[in-house]
Amino acid sequence: MRIAEVSDRSGFSPATLRYYEQVDLLPAPQRTAAGYRAYDERVLARLGFIARAKLLGCSLEEIAQLLPDWDGGRCAPVQDRLRELVTIKLSDSHARMADLGAFTADLQRILAGLGPHTPDGPCDSDCGCFADSVAAPPLPEALAAAPGACTLDAAEMPGRLQEWRDVVTHVVDRAAIKGGIRLQLDTATPLDQLALLIEAEHDCCSFFAFALTVDSRGVGLEVRAPAEGMAMVDSLFAGVV
Repeated sequence: MRIAEVSDRSGFSPATLRYYEQVDLLPAPQRTAAGYRAYDERVLARLGFIARAKLLGCSLEEIAQLLPDWDGGRCAPVQDRLRELVTIKLSDSHARMADLGAFTADLQRILAGLGPHTPDGPCDSDCGCFADSVAAPPLPEALAAAPGACTLDAAEMPGRLQEWRDVVTHVVDRAAIKGGIRLQLDTATPLDQLALLIEAEHDCCSFFAFALTVDSRGVGLEVRAPAEGMAMVDSLFAGVV
């Protein structure tokens, strides 16, 4: 195949293919008598693997480290290395989610304070232009009215989020169920710690409903919430599987 055909079939531009050759992600192709690059079918499989790794958030450097295992023709070493990388990236993703959640709450707090007090002149400490002067927005009405609406304060929230991050590393599958989601757990899940976490979460947010189930699929955790609380469920378990 010429480079144009490889580009069409792989989705990578010719310039990208040449660059990947320069940085050793692709082996140097054979050349025709006229000096054109000539590729065989194996390059498409390699590019498919590279594309998959990129979708997982792997950098070119990380992909370069994966390729020797992939070239070895055995799946197990590739999966082992991918598992390490994806676990790290999953942890980073949850950390970014927590930061984004805090930033979103700040924006909501600031937005709620803009307008109620507008001085006829320069800004003052009560006008809403100063974040520290703005009260946090109320919970959605249905959640605020629920018995035991969330009582965690800002200092406790990061620790609770980290506890859930530790649990979701054991999730191997997820599925939507009526009013929530079901998380399939691996056999290494510390169920005693999970039970304590569920109890603590329900104490502060009783609008959540949790259920540990055991059936032919294995151990699962079902999490349900009222419609107004599903955004919290989605945020808590976003990016899982």
